[in-house]
Amino acid sequence: MMRRGAKQGYTLVEMLVAMLIFSVVMTLICVSFTRIVKNSSQLTKSAETDIAGLIGLEVMRSDVELAGFGLPWSVPDTVNYVEAEGAWQFVNSCSGGCPGARPSLYNDNPPSAYRVGDNVGFNGSDYLVLKGTPLGDRSVCRSWCYVTYGGITKPSRVTPELDISKKPRVIVLKNEVLSDGPSRSLVTDQSGESYAINFTDPLDKTFAPSEKTDTYLAYGVADTNLRFPFNRSDYYIDQGSDRISSFCNKGTGILYKAVYDHDVTPKYRKYPLLDCVADMQVVLYFDTNGDDVFDNSGPSGEDDPTPKKLREELKEVRVYVMAQQGKRDPSFMYPVSAPSSVILVGDPGRPEVGHVWSEQALTAKFGASWRNYHWKIYTIVVQPKNL
Repeated sequence: MMRRGAKQGYTLVEMLVAMLIFSVVMTLICVSFTRIVKNSSQLTKSAETDIAGLIGLEVMRSDVELAGFGLPWSVPDTVNYVEAEGAWQFVNSCSGGCPGARPSLYNDNPPSAYRVGDNVGFNGSDYLVLKGTPLGDRSVCRSWCYVTYGGITKPSRVTPELDISKKPRVIVLKNEVLSDGPSRSLVTDQSGESYAINFTDPLDKTFAPSEKTDTYLAYGVADTNLRFPFNRSDYYIDQGSDRISSFCNKGTGILYKAVYDHDVTPKYRKYPLLDCVADMQVVLYFDTNGDDVFDNSGPSGEDDPTPKKLREELKEVRVYVMAQQGKRDPSFMYPVSAPSSVILVGDPGRPEVGHVWSEQALTAKFGASWRNYHWKIYTIVVQPKNL
């Protein structure tokens, strides 16, 4: 039985104090939770960007390394081919239509493993063209084998092998040493015009060695048709028709790979590799005197090297890609120590062959809030081994 005069509950003041303390605690919890969610979202988006960068740029790195493989060094004058048709235009989102990035500008005969359009693309980025038999998107294009006297083929011991049952279209190259040095010439039929054949065993005698000491190489290029004696992939940045992520700054684009397909119409396929890309620069390093020291670089220093110069003097290829990492972060301010050179897309040792972004240029292209973005430079370094 409760005693008379004992307290029956809380006073109004006590309740108000308790509610005030509870409100303060909940406010602090909400602020902390919001900050955690925001940081988690930024970290998640950054991680997604890094993963996409690893996957997309690994495709690019592999292609840069494979350029030149199976490429003929010399082509008979009777052979004519067209890689990219004159009307094709992949890059459309820069002012003036990017005329210097037209794919047909990089057609050549004999073919070059690397062609670079210097600052001709979106945001003044480079346009990279790679050539070689493995650069297609069909499994046959990475297959090859030896062809010896009598048309007998020896397994290349790679996967996949050239599949005789499917009779893929191949080219045949003859290795020989001429008066001016080694050569790898494209073999043709008796007319001198046709170079594409179906792979069979024995091989068509016109394309087989006529001397016991000769060894030819057969490279798979496509499944059925063959429009030119290799495969080609173009790398470029464009905003394009694909829907870019809403997290990307409006001044950025998509890094694309365009593969020329011998078997379909239209005769190319486009693959988006990486979102939120601002710039791409390609630098070719040459050793012109054989002392194992880079003494020339391009494309600025060597605008259009010949296939022979590439084979003999090119020692390293570097690709620099500037991309947005994660989404806009209002709490972050990109550091600026020198307004005239905030971001270098290129080699710090040779900034003259890269692209230097000033604070003024960044603001003009990416808006006043460009400093609220985490900008990252991805670097691909390859020593060519297939030239």
